[in-house]
Amino acid sequence: MAYNSLRGIQINVNHCVAAHSGALLVARDLGLDFIAIQDPYLIKGEPLKANFGCKVFMSEELTDFIKKAAFKTLKKKPKKFAKKYSFWNEDLRLARNKVSMLFKIYNRHKLSASSDDMVQSSGLAYRKARAEYKRLLLSTKRKAWEIFCTNYNERFNFLFKLVFNKGGSQDSIRVNPNDNPNNTIRDKITYIMDNFFPGRTSEDDFNYIPVIGSIDPILIEDLELVFKGLKGGNAPGLDRIDYRMWGAVFNLDKNFMLELFNTCFKLNYFPRCLRNARIFFLLKDGKDPGLCNSYRPVCLLPTLGKIIESLFLLKLNRWLDQNNIIHQNQYGFLEGKSCDLAIYKITETIKTRMQSEHLALVSLDIKSAFDNMNWSVLFNIFNNYKLPDFYKNFIFYYLDDRLVYYVNEIFETSRCYFRGCPQGSVIAPTIWNLYINSVLNDNNCDDTYSQAFADDLALVIGGRTARELEKNTNAALAKIASCLDSLKLTLSIQKCQAIIYRSILSQKFSKRNSTVLNRKPTFKIKNTTIKITDSLKILGITIDNKLTWTAHINTLYDRTLFLTSNFNRIIKTDWSVNKNLIKFWYNTVIEKALLYGASVWGGALNKYHVDRLHTIQRIFLLKFARGYRTTSTNVLNVLTGIPPLHITAKAEFLKFQIWVRRSGDYNDIINNVQFDHNILIKNIPSDMKLVSLSEHLPDATYEVYTDGSKINEETGLAVCILKDNDNTQKFLFKLKPYNSVFQAELAAIQFAANWAVSENSKINLYTDSLSSILALQSASSRSNFVNKAKTDLFKAKKIPFRQA
Repeated sequence: MAYNSLRGIQINVNHCVAAHSGALLVARDLGLDFIAIQDPYLIKGEPLKANFGCKVFMSEELTDFIKKAAFKTLKKKPKKFAKKYSFWNEDLRLARNKVSMLFKIYNRHKLSASSDDMVQSSGLAYRKARAEYKRLLLSTKRKAWEIFCTNYNERFNFLFKLVFNKGGSQDSIRVNPNDNPNNTIRDKITYIMDNFFPGRTSEDDFNYIPVIGSIDPILIEDLELVFKGLKGGNAPGLDRIDYRMWGAVFNLDKNFMLELFNTCFKLNYFPRCLRNARIFFLLKDGKDPGLCNSYRPVCLLPTLGKIIESLFLLKLNRWLDQNNIIHQNQYGFLEGKSCDLAIYKITETIKTRMQSEHLALVSLDIKSAFDNMNWSVLFNIFNNYKLPDFYKNFIFYYLDDRLVYYVNEIFETSRCYFRGCPQGSVIAPTIWNLYINSVLNDNNCDDTYSQAFADDLALVIGGRTARELEKNTNAALAKIASCLDSLKLTLSIQKCQAIIYRSILSQKFSKRNSTVLNRKPTFKIKNTTIKITDSLKILGITIDNKLTWTAHINTLYDRTLFLTSNFNRIIKTDWSVNKNLIKFWYNTVIEKALLYGASVWGGALNKYHVDRLHTIQRIFLLKFARGYRTTSTNVLNVLTGIPPLHITAKAEFLKFQIWVRRSGDYNDIINNVQFDHNILIKNIPSDMKLVSLSEHLPDATYEVYTDGSKINEETGLAVCILKDNDNTQKFLFKLKPYNSVFQAELAAIQFAANWAVSENSKINLYTDSLSSILALQSASSRSNFVNKAKTDLFKAKKIPFRQA
């Protein structure tokens, strides 16, 4: 159960805390401004009052308070059931009863030795009624399904799951220990839990003695930033408390939460009760459900712990960036990095280097990477990077004494956690980047380019001759394997693959296929040969040995058939689901899936690729338009209003080049226009990210009104400054025709803020642009233009200032 009402929490938090008045009295006697709860893990049985100032900390009692408040006063929100398909009606019931009655009469006549005529007539009546019932049943089903589909208007419910095969349960466990068909669910869970959490080994032992380190306190703006970014919905953690409940507590008493988290940071401590996780096992796509390694363990952690992790991550990211720790070739879990950028960097490296040397692209797979991270090695890495004590202590308490629980309706079981980083936590990705960072530091040199995206490694190795390429590649692979051995990680050699690229200089000397070496080199990892193919998949994109992207585009055909296979259920010749709904599904699911990676391959399309993309898109267009097979694809594009796939792919490529890479190769398209672009915002102070509306200032010197507009392709902005209802100054500015009204409105606000700073005056600012206000209030906006406006508004905060 998740708690959905916030009002009950606000009413009852004080009541629950007051019930433990002893802790409140001690806090009051010691002059403390925060409420703290005794944690036996820190106190170790010592009296509460003697240790209150330095060791008392929040623990399970705090979450129990919140849970009791919700259980006592909150009513369960009635579950909203999605509209489901139903066909049964009174006519079917009567027809079924008639068939049942005639069958009984027919059977009674047969058993009672009635005359042949009687048996034959009763049997004929029964079979006739049964046939009529079947026809009625089929027609009623079809008509009910037609009515259901034509009236359906929900985007992501029953029909969406039906069309895209999302209805099956993803957390069912189908392993079969010892091939015993009589295994119970308890046997299966015990087997897979023992596989993922086998217990402590000698390699898992490590000694670490925490010594409290200093850290700057958390600001209220940090809390505002974190709580503002929390998502609602149900909380699957063991405590079953969702983010909205903690948000209600935060809104009730922000200082209480601030002191609570600052105490946590002051003690360098992550509470024990927040470490325990509920675990689910999700089956990986295309894997054998009978194997344990085919499942991915996902930890569902208490929401309060995730809030603390988010606050910790703010500080950790700043330290990592200030000291330039994370290697630039790590593309996973980092702001401003993406799969598209990772693939683009690999392909550009290959294109540049293959002019003069042979190349090998090697994809490496680390076996159960996240589950095998060794904590002793991790803390040695921390020492090598001279990570401050605060961060080491916090991560130590975060990992130590951790339990994972599998809970269902029948039973629950738990295991101790001695290695790995919890998949599903907030700080685990950053910890992993630190763990694998040494592999990138030690394996990037003149001949070798290494790249990582989380646990996926890719190498580009060069050599002037085939023999030199083989030598360099085997040396690089041996070095990588040695580095991973030092990290207690192993490669899954059977899954490692390589592609060979022949240098362009040597291609003219080939009498046969100019892109393939006469003799393929042999690559080995620990005396095991890895497979050399013509194409391989990296980060979901297929790269071939000619960099033509033909292999990748050919894979899209089967994907299209899979995504559109169930559309025949909801699109018929004389009726269909709402067309706007189908078009929405195409734009959000089908097109996104087909154009994955188009930022890289969308600029290299030839006639074959265009024709192939036409064929791929035509499968859906015929279903959507309900047209004849003789209808041309271009006509279908016009009738449905869906642009051709190759044009959309080219648009994605151009947007990537202009907006992400800031390439100047397309000035003929944008005419040297200075575009807005995204910036990195993780290191911007929290108080500069948040812009809040303040109250009206009664003693303001000026009233400032701003506006932006666009008329007849002309864009401009105006700022009017009033003093005692007299228009003392006004400013009019003309912008470029391509500027939007949003940009004009935001520029006017920015100008007003700068004017207030320059005049050192108190003002009340008025704007009618809701979009500008929402952009300024958003803490996640990466727009350079928006963040510059935020910076100017932050400077104006030194003067009492109002945005309205």
